[in-house]
Amino acid sequence: MPTDPLFDSQQSLVDQKKKLSYTKILNHLFNQGSSSIAKLAKEIHTSVPSITAMLVDLQQNGWVIEKGAAKTKSGRRPVFYDINGAKKNIFILDVNLYQTNFIFVNLRNEIITKTTFDIDLEDEHYLKEISKEVDQLLKVNDLPWAIGISAPGLVETSSGLNHSHLKLNKDGKSLADVLEKKYSIPVFNINDTRASLLGEHHYGLAKSKKNVLLVNLDWGVGLGILHNGTIVEGASGFAGELGHVQIYPDGELCNCGKIGCLETVASASTIVKKAKRGLNNNQATALSNVDSEITLSEVIAAAINGDEFSIDIIYEVGRELGKGLSMAVHLFNPETIIIDGILKNAGDLIVSTVKQSINKYCLSPFKTNLDVVISPLGDDAKVFGTKSFVFNKMMEYYVN
Repeated sequence: MPTDPLFDSQQSLVDQKKKLSYTKILNHLFNQGSSSIAKLAKEIHTSVPSITAMLVDLQQNGWVIEKGAAKTKSGRRPVFYDINGAKKNIFILDVNLYQTNFIFVNLRNEIITKTTFDIDLEDEHYLKEISKEVDQLLKVNDLPWAIGISAPGLVETSSGLNHSHLKLNKDGKSLADVLEKKYSIPVFNINDTRASLLGEHHYGLAKSKKNVLLVNLDWGVGLGILHNGTIVEGASGFAGELGHVQIYPDGELCNCGKIGCLETVASASTIVKKAKRGLNNNQATALSNVDSEITLSEVIAAAINGDEFSIDIIYEVGRELGKGLSMAVHLFNPETIIIDGILKNAGDLIVSTVKQSINKYCLSPFKTNLDVVISPLGDDAKVFGTKSFVFNKMMEYYVN
C-alpha cells in the first residue's frame, strides 16, 4: 500500500485530528481550486495560524504549491495555494464493451499517457489479457498512487463486483480486488456513467448545478443522477439503470433476459441492428455502398451527410430515448440533461429528437427551463470523474 511521510507519521489523537485537517485542505484545493489562507481557514473552520502551519507541512511534503499573490487594488495581496498536480499519478482502466483504455493522469487532469487495447469485454480471456497489458504498462511508467476502474453495468458499491459483465470478476472477487492483491496498490471500481457525471459535476456542465441527469448513450443506456447536489447511488450502487426499464411489454428480448427494455429500442446496438435490417430488405441508402460490415460510425456519418434512411434510424432512437427520459424527468425534475457516450457523435441529430420527444411526453412545468446538451468534455469526463473518485477514496484511506 502507498506510504506518505505526512500521513504515516501521525500517531496520537492530536496527530489524527491534524491528519484529518490535512485531508480537508487537500480536498478543498482539489475540488475548488486555488485558495488563500483566509478562505481555507473559513471553509475548514480552523484558525489562520493553524492553516498557515499546515500549509507549510503540505508544501514541504510536495502536496501543495504556492500560486502567487492575487491582484488587488489596495492592501496586502493574499497569497494563493493550490494542490500540486504532479505529486501523484493515477492509473485509470476505462473499460468499454469492445475496448479498454489505459490512462495515466495526474491530479490536475493532465493525461500523461493513453493506450487503447481492442478486446471484447465478454471475451473468456479478458482478465488474463488485461493483466498482461497492466503488467507491461506498469513496467514502463512510474508506479501509480492508485488505480481506478470505470466499467459499464451493475457495479456493486460494497464488493466492487460487476453483476452485468461477469468476466470482470474472478472467483467471487472483483477486478479491483484481483489487481490490488497482485500489485499491492489501492484499486477502486466505479460505474462508468456515474464516473462521467462526477467528471461533469467537478469540471463540466454540471458544475455549480444541483439537479442534473447524464444519459450514457453507448451500447446500452445508463443514467447518472445528480439530485440536490448529491450523486445518487442507491442501496447497492445500482441506481440509474434506465436502459432496463420496460418500454414495450411485447418488445424484443434484451441482453438482460427481460422483454422490451429501453435498451432494445434506444442504444448504439439498436442503430446498427436497424441499419443491417434495412440493408437486408434492400432499403435505398448510401450505406449500401459500404463494402465492409456496417458500423455505428458509418451510420452516424451517413446521417450527418444527409442519408434519409440513416437519419430516420437516429430519429427513431432519439424519440424512444426521449420517451424513456421523460419518466426520469418526472421523477427528478432536472435543470439539465447531458448526453454522453458514443451516440453523442450524432450531435444535434440526437439532441433535437430527444428534445422533441421530451416535449411531447413531459408535463409543461417540467420542461420549461430544461436544457438538453452534449458536453464538450466528451470522453474526458469519465476519465476525470474516475480520477476524482480515486482521489476521494485515497483521502479516506489516509484518514482511516
